[in-house]
Amino acid sequence: MQFPLDQPMDAQEYVIADNNLITTEMPTNEEIIEAIRNRECIEPEKESSYKQISHAEALKFIHGILTFLEQRPDGSFKVDESIIRHLGKLKKEINLKLIASKCQATLDTFICDTN
Repeated sequence: MQFPLDQPMDAQEYVIADNNLITTEMPTNEEIIEAIRNRECIEPEKESSYKQISHAEALKFIHGILTFLEQRPDGSFKVDESIIRHLGKLKKEINLKLIASKCQATLDTFICDTN
């Protein structure tokens, strides 16, 4: 059923709009089970369901957490200082891996053959 957009209706009309629709009986539990049994089960691929997080994204996440913690000077969110130090170390390690991944491994990958 599609409502005409050029003719607005009040709340009462909206509530009773589908009262005249034809409904069917609810299926029994056995009918539901039988319908499910007759379907082929397609397992989702595990690899495609997870998006690989890049170094840059991981750095953004850690930066966001550290910023969140720094913005709570009133002590409303208490965190052990060692957690903040470990996040800082993790941020530094990920940053080094990001830089290393951008480095050129060999000179021959830089030189293009123009023949």
